[in-house]
Amino acid sequence: MANVEVVRINIGDVIPNAGKNEVDWIISAWEGANKFLNDVVFRVENPCDPALREYQLSLDATDLIETLKNAQQHSGSFAAFLKESRTVNGDTSATLTVTVKTETSSLESYTLYHCVGVFLQQLMLAMNIALPGSCQILEAKYEGKDASSFEPPEFESMVFTNGWLSAFNADWPILKPLKFADVWAWLTERKTSETDTAISMVNKVMFCLLELAQQTQVNKLTNALLVSHMLELFGKMEDDVNHHLLRERIIIILGNPSDKADSFNELYRMKHSLIRSEQPVRRPAMIYHDADDEVLQQLEMHNSPIEQALAIVIALLQDLVINKSASYQYREQVVRA
Repeated sequence: MANVEVVRINIGDVIPNAGKNEVDWIISAWEGANKFLNDVVFRVENPCDPALREYQLSLDATDLIETLKNAQQHSGSFAAFLKESRTVNGDTSATLTVTVKTETSSLESYTLYHCVGVFLQQLMLAMNIALPGSCQILEAKYEGKDASSFEPPEFESMVFTNGWLSAFNADWPILKPLKFADVWAWLTERKTSETDTAISMVNKVMFCLLELAQQTQVNKLTNALLVSHMLELFGKMEDDVNHHLLRERIIIILGNPSDKADSFNELYRMKHSLIRSEQPVRRPAMIYHDADDEVLQQLEMHNSPIEQALAIVIALLQDLVINKSASYQYREQVVRA
């Protein structure tokens, strides 16, 4: 007889900061996830022993999709709705419902919430690779058996949104919406959910993305180390990093960057100055909800190399998904003319 448990994730802030052009795409991405994630096989490493456990998981995101549609209908864009909700009590909350089934093992609380937590991580990765900036889970709480003893993972969408906008503004790299089902199938093939210690290149990048998304303060200088590390994993920089060689390898895959997007030197100057403790340390930013857009843009400008580098990371992941590949192999050839 199958063991079945239902866990609800009550989320206080699910609406990402997006303009009119992205709203329909985001709603469509969630609708695709809601349709696809129905009794999918999901394998997770058991936290109590090294054995893999297999479950059938279903997601009901109907309430979340309704919240997004209401925000669109009210304000046209999520960005406008979020701005208005600071003065008018706009509803940014929603509930996700996850149903977990298993035929072979009991669903103890620790195992159950570990499974649901890893599922939420994989959902966030799949959504933000399919459409950067589409998934945000903040101020979340579990509702279910023994729920008070566990906390769901939380993810900020802004870092992915900034990467998407950076690519759009600089005309490089090319990012485009992918089908959620294709990205989920690719992550399943990579066995991302099946390990808590990443060995493969792709899963190392996935875990770095999780670390990046779980930092709610986007302007952390340590993000420069994370994004440069991800680029080096793609570029197979096992020994001393030559960022000029890394740049050449990325260009082979994604094409030549525009002048605006060519910030490799700036990113690595930032990284090296961090390592040598030469990077100036900024006072943590004050938040002014009524600040002019121009002021907010100036506050974010210092972080542009990180956002551009993240756009490259997402573009490389999308390229691997499209080509159903796991990594890149670089070969040098010499021909005497």
